[in-house]
Amino acid sequence: MYVVSVINYKGGVGKTTMTANLGAELANRGMKVLLIDLDPQASLTFSFYEPDDWRDRLRDSRTVKRWYDGLRGDTPGVTLGELVVSPGPANAHLKGAGRLDLIASHLQLVDIDLALARSVADGDEYDAELFRVRGSLAEGLHDEALDPYDLVLIDCPPNFNVVTQSAIIASDHLLIPAKADYLSTLGIDYLHGNVRELVDRYNADSRRFAKIRRHHKVAPGIAGVVFTMIQLMAQRPIAAHQGYMDQVRALGVPVFPTALRENVTLFATNTPRGVPVVLRDRITAPPVREELRQITTEFLAHLQPAGATA
Repeated sequence: MYVVSVINYKGGVGKTTMTANLGAELANRGMKVLLIDLDPQASLTFSFYEPDDWRDRLRDSRTVKRWYDGLRGDTPGVTLGELVVSPGPANAHLKGAGRLDLIASHLQLVDIDLALARSVADGDEYDAELFRVRGSLAEGLHDEALDPYDLVLIDCPPNFNVVTQSAIIASDHLLIPAKADYLSTLGIDYLHGNVRELVDRYNADSRRFAKIRRHHKVAPGIAGVVFTMIQLMAQRPIAAHQGYMDQVRALGVPVFPTALRENVTLFATNTPRGVPVVLRDRITAPPVREELRQITTEFLAHLQPAGATA
């Protein structure tokens, strides 16, 4: 099982759209994929479930907030496997033996992040507790119930708080959706640097606080930057976008060859729930669907050295 966090400091870059469609296309190719929504905005969750359905069926007992509550000791602990749900409409559109499941988010997850931060800010055991919290999601993903999954995709919030850090520590790779603009370019550079610092600190702390002698060294790689919402002219990015794309390449960060063009319907907040665009047969912009499928192929090509196959 490989774990990939989808992350960017900047919101509104198509991060959730990329997570939902990448996961759906991988499942459509026969993989068993688990999506985990760690963003308190719960946009990924609401891509598959109506708010009323979430409120009635998931809010109180089937969200990742319940797992984090148990981590803090506020409620009896649960395993991540107990929180998995299967979005019916999306799975009905899959071909073959693939599967797409979800661990939903909660609108109060932002309070969990603040509570976790407070829990490591008090007392004399600060470093040890911070190490435990940062490594909690990686440990939780060892749940035997999750063994059948080929891939876990984590939709991270647009920040670098404790919950986001736990996702990075749990990951084999990071995927960075980004717009081709100044703030996204600047954020990628800072994100790359902060990830390196976090990983170095965590690995150093593991030598002090790990309960097992041979603690697994954390080393998430950058799967690449996927540019989204690109405006095209003559089937090429406009000059302003191309300039920012070249700046990111100059940072030495991998960039996916295929970019996702601007599409008002695809990136709207009120798009139909339940079935990601990449699984729909009747859509108004077929090129977007093909770009999503090509990005999926490029994503798999990056993972192939680690053993993944299409």
